[in-house]
Parts: sequence; C-alpha cells; structure tokens
Amino acid sequence: MTTTYIKKLILSITGVAIVLSGVYTSTAANAALDRPGRFSIALIGDMPYDSKGQTQTPAVINAINSSSVRFTLFDGDTMSGKGDKCEDAAYTRIKSDFFNKFNNQIFYSVGDNEWVDCDRAVKGGFDPNNRLALVRSTYFGTQGNYISLGQGKLNTSVTRDAKYPEMQMFSYKGITVIIPHVPGSANNSAVAMPAFKTYNDKATDGDDAEFKARDAANVAWINKGFAKAKADNSLGVIVVVQANMDWEGYARDAASPNNENSAAFANIKQALLTNSINFKRPVLLQNGDEHWYQVDMPMNETAGKLIEKDKGSLVENFTRVQTFGSGFNHWVELQIDPKSTNLWTFVPHIISANLDSHVALP
Repeated sequence: MTTTYIKKLILSITGVAIVLSGVYTSTAANAALDRPGRFSIALIGDMPYDSKGQTQTPAVINAINSSSVRFTLFDGDTMSGKGDKCEDAAYTRIKSDFFNKFNNQIFYSVGDNEWVDCDRAVKGGFDPNNRLALVRSTYFGTQGNYISLGQGKLNTSVTRDAKYPEMQMFSYKGITVIIPHVPGSANNSAVAMPAFKTYNDKATDGDDAEFKARDAANVAWINKGFAKAKADNSLGVIVVVQANMDWEGYARDAASPNNENSAAFANIKQALLTNSINFKRPVLLQNGDEHWYQVDMPMNETAGKLIEKDKGSLVENFTRVQTFGSGFNHWVELQIDPKSTNLWTFVPHIISANLDSHVALP
C-alpha cells in the first residue's frame, strides 16, 4: 500500500514542530529517526467505524505495521454513532479484526459511540452502562487479568486504575502517556431539551451520577499522571482523550438545538491547564471526534483560569493534535526527538487508496 507523506510548512514553537511541503519517501522519513533516542508513535481514531471505514481501515493498519512506530495511540470511537448497533458480537469482532491486527501494542482511549450513544434507537436501544461494562471486559479486563491490545507488548510498565481499567498511564523513553476516559456526547453528563442538544431520540440523555464519579476520577488520574511525569523527569507528556472538548466555546454557544453541554469538560480542561503550567515542559493532547486532522495550540489563560478564543495569555507548552477519522481514513506519525527543542513533529500519512475522487473543475 502506498503511503504519501505530505508537508506544507514548518512551524516552530516551543514544544512543537509541524511538518507539513512536498512529497518524500518513507525511507527518508525513517532515516531521520536513526538519531539516538528518537522514535515515532502512530496516532489514529474514529475507525473502523462504518462500512466504508471497515473497507479502508486495513490499509491504515498495514501502513502502520510497515512503519517504524513503536506503538499506536487510538483516541476512540470504534463504531458509528448513527447506525452501527451495539450488539455483543460487534465488540468481539472489533477486537479481533481491528485492535489485534496491529503488530505493536495499541492503547485505546474509549469513545462515546461504543457506549454513551448506545441508547439511541438506531444503535439498538441498549443501556449505556451495560455497554460500558462490555467495553471494559472485552478490551481492558480486570485487576490481575488486564488485557493488552495488539500483537506485541511495549517494554514498559502500564499502570491502571483499579475501578476504571480503561484509565492507563506509562512512561516510555522520556515521554509519559496519560489515558483518562473522556468521551464525546457531553461526557455522558445529563442533558435535556431545550437547554442543550440531546444525542438520541429521547427528551433527556446521559447519566449524571456516572458522569460525576468518572469526571472526578479523570481529574485525579491526570494529576497522578503528571506527578509520575515529574517523578520520572519526563521530557514531555501526552494525554489521549476521545472528545473534542470545545476549547473555543463554539459548540456551547451554537443556536439551539445544536448547542452542546461542553461545560461537562470544564474540570478536565482545568486539570490540563494547571498541570501544563506547573510541568513547564511540552504537553500534547490527542483527541478525535471531529474526524479531520489539525494541529493547534488552543489553551489560553488568565490568573490560572482558561480564557477562550483570542484572549488571555497563550500556554505555549500545550499543543493539541486531532486525528483523522471516519470518512478520512489516514494516520498521523508523531516523531519525538528528545534532543530537539521542538519535541513533537507531526507527519500526516495519506493512504492513497483511501482517497476519494474529485470531479475536474472548469
């Protein structure tokens, strides 16, 4: 399968180098990684998803397996939120036909489509908490019997939360990876019309008790992860969540019925702000949800509180990458160079066979 590496510009800011001009070969890209200490990670999300994704995802997996990446970070949503039913067989199929096709270990941050949205009639009208239990037993296991996804296993110790086995953290070659559980669809918080958009065919949605307990656990997990990063003297931190947490407030401020309860992400964003400022070294947030690739620096603050849009002061060591997803089935290579002031380099890998055709314009 041909993988094309597209570069358009180089933007250097503290903690980030965005490599996006021309076309070069995988041989050249991999040769650049031969410097001591440098390595790559694959970043993906929102796949295999629907029938198109199930057809195209094997090419993404083959490209990653043919690359030099050490492991893969997957930011959730294994199925569509608008059609794929949350039947038991779907979970075992996704485990065998997707996760376990990766040569190296793949780490999974849970999305909303595989449990929060399962109460939608179009997805079979399942109880979300029941589906969450199935997600945990299928992909994560229990204390003393944890599950590792992918055919290989990374040579590092992975810590998990005893109550929330999907919450993971580990350090690898100077980088600490923190995986909380932050899904879209308002983080499963309770919402009702007309105040906010609902995500199914009912008047209300979400589970406030589940949301509040997991939200507190997420904040504690992020704090614990950054404490580990400091103890390990890590050069950088990667946090992986599924939800696009509406950093600019556009989803919250949209006209009803399209507005969303993005306040449900406030505690997570505040924990990321506080820890990023105190850590001082590069922090990368990886999320999916929107399906298109972008890299930005969306965190601004004043007096230790988040400020939206173009106000406040830029938190210059915080970068966000949003991965490709359903409809755009490609992947992002994160190159990490511990000796570079620009710790992160992003290389989008476009799978040529997965590109749509364009009609010629006059």
